[in-house]
Amino acid sequence: MYLPKIYEPEEFGYRLRYAIRTILRDRIVDEGLFNTCFEMGDGERIIVTILRRGLKNPRLRIALEGSHLINLNTWLSRYPEFAMKYQTDDPLGE
Repeated sequence: MYLPKIYEPEEFGYRLRYAIRTILRDRIVDEGLFNTCFEMGDGERIIVTILRRGLKNPRLRIALEGSHLINLNTWLSRYPEFAMKYQTDDPLGE
C-alpha cells in the first residue's frame, strides 16, 4: 500500500508545498491530505510559513485572501504579528 510523503513526520517541506499548491488552486483534490498538512505536529509552522510567504508573493496573498479552503482571519488572529502587515500592505504594489 502506498503511503504519501505527507504522512512522514520529517517531510515538512512536502506538506508546505502541497498546502500552498492547494491554496493557489483553491480546490481540494483530497481533503484528508490537505488537512494532514496542518495536523502532523508542525501545523503551526506550516501556517506561519505560508503567511510569511504570502507577504512576499502577491499571487499567494491574493489566493489566501480569497480562499474557500482556509479562514485567513482565523490565521491572522492567531498570529497578530502578520495581521497588521496583511491589512496595510498592498499585494499588487499599487
